[in-house]
Amino acid sequence: MFIDEISIYIQAGKGGDGVISFRKEKFIDRGGPDGGHGGKGGDVYLVAREGVSSLTDFRYQKHFKAEHGGNGEGGHRHGANGEDLIISVPLGTLVYEIQDQPKPVEEEIVQQTHRFLADLSSPGQSVLVAKGGLGGKGNASFTNSLEQAPRIAELGASGEQKKLFLELKIIADVGLVGFPNAGKSTLLAQTTNAKPKIADYPFTTLVPNIGVVDVSPGKRFTIADIPGLLEGAHEGKGLGFTFLRHIERCRILLYMIDIQQEDEESLASEIQILFNEVKTFNDALFQRPSVIVCNKMDGVSESFLERIPAILKPLGMPYFIISGKEKIGLDPLLTYLFQQLKDLPIIPVEPTYVAYYSLPESDFLVEKVGDNTYRLTCEKIERIVTGTDLSYPGSIRYIHRMFKRMNVDKILASHGVIAGDVVLIGEKRFQWV
Repeated sequence: MFIDEISIYIQAGKGGDGVISFRKEKFIDRGGPDGGHGGKGGDVYLVAREGVSSLTDFRYQKHFKAEHGGNGEGGHRHGANGEDLIISVPLGTLVYEIQDQPKPVEEEIVQQTHRFLADLSSPGQSVLVAKGGLGGKGNASFTNSLEQAPRIAELGASGEQKKLFLELKIIADVGLVGFPNAGKSTLLAQTTNAKPKIADYPFTTLVPNIGVVDVSPGKRFTIADIPGLLEGAHEGKGLGFTFLRHIERCRILLYMIDIQQEDEESLASEIQILFNEVKTFNDALFQRPSVIVCNKMDGVSESFLERIPAILKPLGMPYFIISGKEKIGLDPLLTYLFQQLKDLPIIPVEPTYVAYYSLPESDFLVEKVGDNTYRLTCEKIERIVTGTDLSYPGSIRYIHRMFKRMNVDKILASHGVIAGDVVLIGEKRFQWV
């Protein structure tokens, strides 16, 4: 399972306690206080690592604790510092801290906001997300001219506790955009080290795939293939809308079209639909440098190939005609992409601030993912939906009853959901009434 959003809980280590102790040795009169300090609690860091492809591991472990500092001892022996906790995340992870807002007296809902902390986009880049507590001072630190034998020591401070929201936006130079079965996975498999799943049915690609293209020794770039789009993807149709954000970092968009039907009208229509989906999702993304690739030329006639330029030239966009399966026309395409990338800057990512609402013992994430379309994420609710066989009579009434008991209607209403809107829960779609 590919996971690109998740909440985790972290706790830095508590500082060790200082100790009250006095030196007691034979033949040494009035040895005095010798209580040592407690050690500092361990910090918590998030570090971007190559080779980590998604946030899936956090599905099974969401709570992380750093080591506590050791307590001080007599003889001026200080406690050991707690070991820092290093948590590995994929390149392209955006880190947010979830912050509670004051709870209105008349409301049952607690509003929470996400404060942006870091964009971990470079290998080895790290961010300190929780500081360990300081160790307490032993009584040896409290001596002065008036107090020669203090009987006081400090307790260690608690480490920071936070709830983090992690969002993955995959980093790649070129993003492949196209309908299911356009041949994006085939192109990726033929030109890179990636091994995507390839078949002749829709939605073969269920998760983003990334491959590295070696144009020549020392010259390389990365390509990301996202699940195929359908018309209306930005409104929640199909699989693509969930993954459109994964091409937000791409410097070049590659629109891939299947031309084996030999239909000029379909070719022009498909291109415009893809343009519209990307533009509606993010107009700035649509303005990126782009190239059109007509795939599966091995299955069309020469006369149709000769008619393609008349369709594409009015768009004012570079285009290539290839066969990914037969590896025809790939070298000119890859060379062109590499040359263009040399002069294009890295795309900064604007952090998205999302709000969500929670009730006691339940966390709800509500996001507007399209016009009149919302996604509700809650582990408890998703278990109810996915664990209920909707083919049985009364199953919808049961879900409705559970939603009402958990105040889901209040949460959605507070986020602007009205009757007739589409609410996505897990893999299921509901029309809210």
